[in-house]
Amino acid sequence: MKLRPYTAELPLGSLAVGVDNIHHDVYLSPQWSEQTRTYLLELIRQMTSLTYMVKNDTPRRGKPKGPEPVAWKRQLLELLQASLTRAKYEKKIELDLLLRVSLLQFLTQEITNQFSTLLLEAKEWIRNRGEYFERSEQAHVMKARLAELQADRRNIFRQVGQHVHQILGEIEDTHLGRARRALFGDEQRGAYEMLSDRLVFVQGGRDDMLFLDQYVLLGNYQRDEDRLETIDAVFRDFIWETLHLGETTNELGTAQRAYKELLDSAVTAREQLARLEEQRSTLQRRLDRGGGVLARVGIGSDAGRLQSSLADVEAQLKKLNEHLEALGPRIEAAKTKADFLTAEHQGRLAGYLNEPENARRLFDSKWAADADGEAPEARERRLDAWLARLEERGLLIHVLASYQLRNVYRDFCPPLHLQQLKRALVAREDLESVAKILNQFPARGFSLERIEAAAKAVRRYSREEARTVAMRFAEDFMRLRRDLRNYERLTAAIERVQLVRSEQTREVSRMNNSLYEFLLPSEARPAQDNVVNHVVVKADVRGSSKITRDLLARGLNPATLFSLNFYEPVKRILDRYGASKVFIEGDAMILSIVETESNRAHQRAVSKACALAGQILAIAAAYNDRTDNNDLPRLELGIGVAFQGSPPAYWVDSDSRIMISRALNLSDRLSSCSKVARRLLGDKSPLFHLFVFQPGMEGAQQEEEADEFLIRFNLNGVELNDEGFAKLSEEIALQTVEAECEMPWGREQTTFFFGQTPLGESLEPILLRRGFIRQMLPDGRIGAASSRPYYEVCTHPKLFELVEALLLATSHRA
Repeated sequence: MKLRPYTAELPLGSLAVGVDNIHHDVYLSPQWSEQTRTYLLELIRQMTSLTYMVKNDTPRRGKPKGPEPVAWKRQLLELLQASLTRAKYEKKIELDLLLRVSLLQFLTQEITNQFSTLLLEAKEWIRNRGEYFERSEQAHVMKARLAELQADRRNIFRQVGQHVHQILGEIEDTHLGRARRALFGDEQRGAYEMLSDRLVFVQGGRDDMLFLDQYVLLGNYQRDEDRLETIDAVFRDFIWETLHLGETTNELGTAQRAYKELLDSAVTAREQLARLEEQRSTLQRRLDRGGGVLARVGIGSDAGRLQSSLADVEAQLKKLNEHLEALGPRIEAAKTKADFLTAEHQGRLAGYLNEPENARRLFDSKWAADADGEAPEARERRLDAWLARLEERGLLIHVLASYQLRNVYRDFCPPLHLQQLKRALVAREDLESVAKILNQFPARGFSLERIEAAAKAVRRYSREEARTVAMRFAEDFMRLRRDLRNYERLTAAIERVQLVRSEQTREVSRMNNSLYEFLLPSEARPAQDNVVNHVVVKADVRGSSKITRDLLARGLNPATLFSLNFYEPVKRILDRYGASKVFIEGDAMILSIVETESNRAHQRAVSKACALAGQILAIAAAYNDRTDNNDLPRLELGIGVAFQGSPPAYWVDSDSRIMISRALNLSDRLSSCSKVARRLLGDKSPLFHLFVFQPGMEGAQQEEEADEFLIRFNLNGVELNDEGFAKLSEEIALQTVEAECEMPWGREQTTFFFGQTPLGESLEPILLRRGFIRQMLPDGRIGAASSRPYYEVCTHPKLFELVEALLLATSHRA
C-alpha cells in the first residue's frame, strides 16, 4: 500500500516586495474594483431583504431587483485572462497566483465593508425621516431588524462568500482552467487547487453550517469526544499501526530508544550520585567524631580507615560527575534527533491525511487507480479495522449523528445550535435539554418526533451501512483537513499582499519597480501602440493558371469562383484571429498578425496564425466537397507561416500602405511546391502534406544549403519556420509524443507537438510534426535525413485522434 502525500504550496517568494519591504504591492483595476463593490452591495441587499436606501425617500416596494452578475462576471473574466496571458508572456506563473491571492483579499474585505455600508445606509435612512419617526414603532421595528442582521453577520458573510466562491468556480471550470492548461500545462496545479478553497469565504476559516453541508460536522468544545484534534490523533495512530511506512519509522523508533536509554542512564547516575553524596556526608561526620575521648581510649573508628573510605567515595563522585557531564551533550543531541524525526514523521502522516484520495486507496475495494497490486480483500479488512477503531473510541455514533443531522437541522436551527442538535441525537440527557429550549417557542410548533426518529436511526445503522459511512467519513475528514491546511497558507499569503489604494503609494511603488498592476485591457492601452513583431501567413493556390484557362474556355468566371469560395470566406474569419489582409495576388492571399506593446502579452500571434491556417484549409476542403456535384475545379493550397521577431517596415503609395518584411519573402518560400517533388510524391502520404528536400549526390552533406535551393512538397499543407516554432513554444504549453508513421520512404519514428490556444471563450487544438530535411538524389530516389528540422502544422483528423490517444495513455501511466 502506497499513499500519496499532499504537498501543494503557494510560491510567491520570487516576487519583489513593496515599498515597506514586507508586503507585495498590488494595484487592482479601478473599473473592476468599483463594479465589484456595487455588485457585492446589491448582493448583500438582496440576501438580507434590506431595501432602505438614503437616496430614496421611501423604502422600495416588493422584492429587491437584485444584482446584475453578467457584467461583473465578464469584467472578472477579462481581468483573470489578462493576468494569465501576462504571466505566460513574462514566463512567471507567480504573477497570476499573486492576482488570485489579491482578489481573495479584496473580495473578503469588501464583503465585510459593503455589509457595514448597507447597515449605515439603513440607519441614515431612519435618521433622515426625522426625530418624530425615530421614536415611532416602525423605527423601533426597523432598528430591531438591523440588530438581528448585525448578530447574524457571520451567516450573511458565509452566504455571500459561498455565492462568490461558486462564481469563481464556474469561471475556473468553463474558461480559465482550460486556458491555463493550454498555456502552462499542469504547472502549479496544486497551487490553483489551493486557491479554490471555500473556507476563505467564511470568517475565521471555520463555520459549522459549512462543515455540515460540505464536509462533516465535528465537535467544537473541549468536552466533545469528536473534536478534530481527537479524530486526527486516532487517524494518525491507525495509519501508523496498519501500514508499513518504511525506514523513517524504524529510524524514528531507534532514535527514540536511544534517547530514552541515555535519559535512563542519566537518571540512574543521578540516583548513584545522591547515594554517594549521602555516604560521603556520613563518613565525614564519623571522621569528625573520631578525634574525641572515645578514640583516645581505643573506642571508636579507625581514622585512617575512614580517610581511605572517604577518598574512595570522593573518587567515585568525581568519576560520576564526569560521566554526567559527558552525557549532557549526548542527551541533547539524541533529543534533537528524536524531535526532528518525530516532526518529520508527523508531517509525513499529515501529508497522507491531507490527500482525500488516500481514503479510497485505504478502504475502497474497487479502487484500481494505482499499481501497488494490493488485493481488494486487504482494503475490506482495513475498512473493518477502521470501523472497529471508531467504535472502540466511541466516535462512530458521533459520525453517524453528523450525517443524520443533515436530514433534520433545517427545521430546528435556529433556535437550536447545530452542535446542540447533534448532541441530542447522541445522548438522551442532551435531547431533554433541547426539548426545554424548543418549549420556549410555542408559536413555532416544534415537534420532537423528528429528532427522536433521527436519534433512533443513528442507532439502527446496519453493519454494511456503517462501513459505507466510515469510508465516506474518512474522505470527508481528509478534505476538511486539507482545506483547513490550505486556509492557513492562503491566509498567510493574503497577509503578505498590500492592496495599493492611494495614487501616491502607487507612484512611489511604481518608481521603485515594486508595483504589480492588474488592469483590464481597456485600461492598459498606451497612447502610442507600436508593433514589436509580426507573423505573415501566405495561402497560395496551386495551379491557378490552369484553373483560370479551363474556366474561361467553358465560359465561366474564374474571378468570382476565387472570390466567393476562397477570398470572401477567409476574410470573414480574420477578426476572430486578430489577422488583417496585407494584399491579394491573383493566386494568393497574404495575411498578417501583429503583436503590439499593448497586446503582446495576450496576442499569441503564432498560435493564432497556425489555427488560422488550419481554418483556411478547412474552407478549401468544404468547397472541394461541393465540386463533385457542380463540376467545378478543386482548390489545392500551400500555406506558409513565417514569424519575424521585429516590426515590419512600411511605405505609402498614395492611399495604400505597403509592408516590407523578411517574413513576406520567407512565407512565399514556405508555401511553395516544386513540380519535381509533386511528380515524385503524388499522393503517397495521405496523412502528411509537407516534405522538404535538398538536392545533392548520395552521401553528400549539404545541410546548410540556402532556403532558395530547397525542394518543397506542400500540397494542402502548412509549414512554420523555426523562429515561429520557438515563439509558439513560448506562447502555449506543448506536449511531446512520438509515434511510428508511414512516410513515402518507409516507416519512421515521428515527433509530434500538441497544444491548445485560447481564442475567445474556446480553445483551438494545434498539432505540429517535426520532420528532417532529406536528400533528393539525381536519380529521383530519396536519400538520408539531415539534422536540419522543419515543422508541419498537421490538420488530418486521424492524426489528432492518434496523438490524443497516445497522450491519454501516457497520462494514465504517469
